[in-house]
Amino acid sequence: MKKAKTLVEDQFDNLFTQKPALKYDFNIKKMGRKDRKIVQCLLEYGIKGKKCLDVGPGTGRWLQFLKNSGAGYLGAIDISQESLNRCSLLCNRTQKAHIESDKFDFEPDFFDVVISIEVLEHLRDPDNYLSEIVRVSKTGGIVLMSTPNVISFISRMRMLFGRLPIAIASDKTHVGFYRKKDIVNLLAPFNMRPQFIPTSISLNPFYQKSKLHIPSVNLISSLDDSLLFMIQIEKE
Repeated sequence: MKKAKTLVEDQFDNLFTQKPALKYDFNIKKMGRKDRKIVQCLLEYGIKGKKCLDVGPGTGRWLQFLKNSGAGYLGAIDISQESLNRCSLLCNRTQKAHIESDKFDFEPDFFDVVISIEVLEHLRDPDNYLSEIVRVSKTGGIVLMSTPNVISFISRMRMLFGRLPIAIASDKTHVGFYRKKDIVNLLAPFNMRPQFIPTSISLNPFYQKSKLHIPSVNLISSLDDSLLFMIQIEKE
């Protein structure tokens, strides 16, 4: 008997069904600042020959980048079968999983690189997700994550006009909302210490994708649109 899809599965399957399959352009000059920072972090660590996992790959954009950069092994985990269908040709192994509760289908200390971009905000209870990421990551490996910043500059401006922060208003599947200190507190029990990477600050509170934005620096990065952070895995 076929198991009925959950509401979350259905939401994401519908989302990815509507999105066209694309071959992404990774020309650094055409990327937004956050994407450029992600590329920089990955290339500085080194991808060639490395084992890499994308948790929540969506349309497979970052899997394409990792493959183009010479990754030696690619894995992907997502709740959406539509997402995995798109990513399967890029990967050595895919897994359909509820990452809040399911174990990852990979051995301990397997991956050099784990990326999970704009996933955390979709999880009500991220403990299993975080513990599994640590379990499958090698000591000295890196984890790269991002999540919307609930107190970004434009969110603060929106609240002055009686509107919800972008992190809340932009997507009905968002259920977790974070500031920098929330990320630090969330990761501490897993011996994960985030290194925050400044990206950019939008200035138009009514249209987040406006080109009206400025580069961020450490001093003001608590106002960034997204919180981008890297963790180097340390195990006892």
